[in-house]
Amino acid sequence: MAMKRNGKSHVSSDSDEQFMSFKDVSLGPHEAQLRFRLIHFWEARNPVKKTLIGLEMLLIDEQGTVIQGFIPPGLIKKYLPDMKRGSVYMLINFYGSKNKPVYRVADHVATVSFAWNSEMSVLHEIPISFDEDRFRFHSHEDFEANCDLKGDLYDVIGHMKLVDGQTLIERPSLDDVKIATTRHIVIHVQSHDGPVLKLYLWDQAATDFCRKFNSCENIPTVLLVTTVNTKRLGGTLALSSMSPTRVFMDYDVQPTRDYFTWLGSNPEIANQVCADVITKRETLSIAEIFSYMTQESAKAAFFECTATIDDVVHGSPWYYIACSGCHSKATNGPSSLICTNTKCQKVNTTGVPEYVTSP
Repeated sequence: MAMKRNGKSHVSSDSDEQFMSFKDVSLGPHEAQLRFRLIHFWEARNPVKKTLIGLEMLLIDEQGTVIQGFIPPGLIKKYLPDMKRGSVYMLINFYGSKNKPVYRVADHVATVSFAWNSEMSVLHEIPISFDEDRFRFHSHEDFEANCDLKGDLYDVIGHMKLVDGQTLIERPSLDDVKIATTRHIVIHVQSHDGPVLKLYLWDQAATDFCRKFNSCENIPTVLLVTTVNTKRLGGTLALSSMSPTRVFMDYDVQPTRDYFTWLGSNPEIANQVCADVITKRETLSIAEIFSYMTQESAKAAFFECTATIDDVVHGSPWYYIACSGCHSKATNGPSSLICTNTKCQKVNTTGVPEYVTSP
């Protein structure tokens, strides 16, 4: 019998073998056996030094419980050659480490960490069925609440309104070379009848999106992107891909198939035009942007600007303390920072540094 070091054992049904279920994984060393499907794996690197921290994984057991896995850098070569997304494995001996507090991809409190005495083997004959995947969809309110907290990475599903600034009335032209150079692509996506959000796909996620989009015979409309980080850019909620992000379209997985069916039954939602969404890309100078911002009729807008630093003015302030909501200048109030933007006027705002630019 496979035992935990605390003496408890957990038996899986429909098999002569006895396996611990993910829901019973606790912190500390375990001599038990796990049986799971490998959903996905990716490299974890130091965001500053870019050094390899380890290999992170997303695992699901026969009960449908999802947990994160981790292989230290010194053990990657031992396991990587036999790792294949979608395959089922058995793992003996592991350590239950505490799930990281930032950029979480699973709800479980523990992470299955491979140890020096861990042994993993592929299971070719499986007596029971495993779910292929598990997604974490949340409402727009949850995205708002999680914004800029660097906590859970949620999955988003919806229908595309704009791809790289182009509508889907005709097939958008995606330049692979350009996207590889800029390292990102922007998609406007709407989930059911909710608000339209800007979704930024970076690096591998951008490459995967272009490959899938261009390979589809018909213009794809439904998009599912996993593990996105919610950020506020220019005062607007936006979603950004991360290292574990995966991209699915139309008929790739069951949730996209279900959404595609729903979209076909609700053509008024699919054809809805939102006036708040930018539907035409225009090239503006910084001076023109500043001119727009000073107009009384100006609406809240988000600009993407590509510029070259021409000179650095010495002796002048190069940054200011801005409102965390709209990024306008914040001033000291009696007991807190106050936003100077008449359209925002947030009190008790959190100050963030912003670069000073001049046309």
